Amino acid sequence: MSVISRTINGRSELGKSAGFTLIELVIVVVVLGLLAATALPRLLDFTEEAEDATVEGVAGGFATGVGLVRAQWEIEGRPSDNQGTNATFVTIEGIQVAVDKDTGYPTGQLNSDASSEDTQMNDLDCESIFNLIMQSAPTISSNWAQRPFEDHRYFTRASEGTGSGGNDQCYYYLSRTVRNLTAEPTNNGQGNGFVYDPRIGQVIVFSNN
Repeated sequence: MSVISRTINGRSELGKSAGFTLIELVIVVVVLGLLAATALPRLLDFTEEAEDATVEGVAGGFATGVGLVRAQWEIEGRPSDNQGTNATFVTIEGIQVAVDKDTGYPTGQLNSDASSEDTQMNDLDCESIFNLIMQSAPTISSNWAQRPFEDHRYFTRASEGTGSGGNDQCYYYLSRTVRNLTAEPTNNGQGNGFVYDPRIGQVIVFSNN
């Protein structure tokens, strides 16, 4: 509360102001409300743009990794069934990455199942691809029961038979965009993320902001 000076009978006295009037308080509240209404949508836009930028960056790194695995397959002479029937791999920096024997695109990790074919992929394969082909990959889970994914930035699942050639695909979701869903997402109609098609090595980003 401010202090004002006034003169009474030639003497100066100090007095206290009465503070804000009701009208002044109402005006302040209205102004703050207008500012909040203007600023909040912009903050939400910034959040959505940040989510999109994050997904695009990770998807770009993932696509680069896919290309490197395919190139290694070519360098190694297009190996086929070099680990057994329907089990093909290439080696990158001492790490074995499962690939489809016909296309050379990564399909997971051989010790997670008995086949490296792009028609025999499961959730763990999708998780393995993500971890194997990217350096310093973000944390990821393929277990929906771990929702709300406080320790994982991405959630992944395999989608059977939805690829370009009837093959399986991998869906990768930014976990914060799906953690409040009551049921596991099954396509690109929910959340933000990207889809990997191992038949053609294609990576497609999607956003539902």
